[in-house]
Amino acid sequence: MFVGMIAQSLHSEQNQKLTSFYLKPRIITLGSQFRASDILNWKDDVNPVLYEGLTAPLRLTPNAVKDLLVSAYQRQTGNSIEFEINGNDSILIPLSGIWGKEKLEQSLLQYLKKEIQLDEDNFRIYLESKPVSLPEKNVEIVWRKVGRGIHAGKRIFPLDVFFEGKLIYSIPVGFLIEEKKLAWFTKRNIEPKEILQEYDVEKKVFFTTDNHTEYDLENPIGKTALNAIPEGVALQRKQTRRLNMIERGSEVNLVYTTGNIMLKVRTRALASGNEGDEIDLLNLSSNRRLKGKIQSAGICLLENAR
Repeated sequence: MFVGMIAQSLHSEQNQKLTSFYLKPRIITLGSQFRASDILNWKDDVNPVLYEGLTAPLRLTPNAVKDLLVSAYQRQTGNSIEFEINGNDSILIPLSGIWGKEKLEQSLLQYLKKEIQLDEDNFRIYLESKPVSLPEKNVEIVWRKVGRGIHAGKRIFPLDVFFEGKLIYSIPVGFLIEEKKLAWFTKRNIEPKEILQEYDVEKKVFFTTDNHTEYDLENPIGKTALNAIPEGVALQRKQTRRLNMIERGSEVNLVYTTGNIMLKVRTRALASGNEGDEIDLLNLSSNRRLKGKIQSAGICLLENAR
């Protein structure tokens, strides 16, 4: 008799497990159809459809789901079973609508124009990730607040979904941002140490996703190429430099002549300059400051002593 009671208890417990389920706290599904296994910890081979054609979020209570499940299960199997549904109220989020490339790009562009006064002429925005699935009705879909400005490059913008004033879903969307830049472009291949002429370069506007490169906005004519520069590229600041016949810090021979006598003094240039320029020099022996006029590379003529 005792064994029979144990067997009956186990059988009762097993039946309860088969008819007792927990309501999931939040249910997100692509499309508009929800089955028992989407909403509950359902393990039965029979998996009835409980909601169909949903295009807006729906709040659920355990009792409402219980009534639907009993009815749907009976229609599909012909068996009338009482189910127990445990848990708290839940929410169904049907991702039944698709936001494609054009809609996402236009939506973000309009938001940025309003939020940070984005100048549409200076930026181009392209969707980099796949189209996103979102609820179609009874929701507010907004871009999450951005900073004070944006720059070129890859960036993630979260898209938030609000239902009844509360955030219920969010998805990150990747974009590629191009920014308008102004720079000097080479019109031919430039060799190392070559001095740029007017016919070598032209100023152009272009769009780029690179936000780190520093382009040379100063007129590069007369500057020296520090290395080879291919044709048709934007000049970077590090690629050219205005080299002087004498550079500041370099060692200079200061020459003084009187009659048939010529004296040479080792000095260091305190400024840069080219032929004919007068620059300050430091006598390396006496530390006296002198002034000399540049005659050629590495040579100055003594003008007067201080």
